[in-house]
Amino acid sequence: MAVIVVCVLLYVGCIVFIRVRNRKPLGLKRQLSDFSTFMVPFNIPAYLLSKVPTTPRIGVNHFPELQLIEDNWETIRDEALALYEGGKIAAKDDLPASSFYKDGRWTSFYLKVYDNKLPSAYDLAPKTMALLDQLPSMNIALFAVLMPGKKLNRHHDPFAYTLRYSMGLSTPNDEGCGLTVNEDDYIWRDGDSIIFDETYIHSAWNRTETPRIILMTDVDRPMKWKWVQKVYWYFGWFFNRLFFIDNLDSSHTGVGNKLGKGVIAYKGFLKSVKRKNKTFYVTAKWAVVLAVLGSIGYQLL
Repeated sequence: MAVIVVCVLLYVGCIVFIRVRNRKPLGLKRQLSDFSTFMVPFNIPAYLLSKVPTTPRIGVNHFPELQLIEDNWETIRDEALALYEGGKIAAKDDLPASSFYKDGRWTSFYLKVYDNKLPSAYDLAPKTMALLDQLPSMNIALFAVLMPGKKLNRHHDPFAYTLRYSMGLSTPNDEGCGLTVNEDDYIWRDGDSIIFDETYIHSAWNRTETPRIILMTDVDRPMKWKWVQKVYWYFGWFFNRLFFIDNLDSSHTGVGNKLGKGVIAYKGFLKSVKRKNKTFYVTAKWAVVLAVLGSIGYQLL
């Protein structure tokens, strides 16, 4: 029983932490089951040991190695535009349960996913890859397009061991296209960049008629204890191997993507049941939840 009480208190503490930390938190109902809630204990060491501020936005000056990107953004832009115009920045089957790709709102072209070599990136964006290969702290990178009139709803990513660094490449350069991080707006401009903590609630929007093309990357959060940073690195390496995918050869993909298609099918089945008989759906859902919780409690007693 004591174990159950501790788990419940930890769960409640995670929800409180998230809701206090963000200026305008998500709705409580959504937060109860959001992945980021369960990752709070995993993220606490990253926050406590961070060598850079744990504020929503962090100055680029804390990452002098990124000056390489700042100085060569036009070279990167030219390759991104060539890919976009050639139809190569397209929606993928990565993160199959994600809503990012819904309605064609978001398209991407992966450049780097830890040490998983993506042949298409080296073939189609060789100059960009030559730059990225000089940045060992940058473990994930992609060209990302937010289409005209589209938006990404408010969300927060689950992991704090990295920070999001993004560079505007070909943007509307307009007040109608930007990013909101913890309720503060950032307007995209060509050649401008931003670093923010993606565990804060953020959203993106493009109210213009021009596609927004950026270089979106994850860089290691510098930490005071190197061994902790290494542990996080190995976790990120393992987790992202599950969902990486080559831009041209979809058979070159992680097992998480393959399993994720089953998740989509399962969610589709649940939605069809809910449409036909909502009472049965709710009853069956809670019966499963209570059965799982009962089974866990029985094993702990």
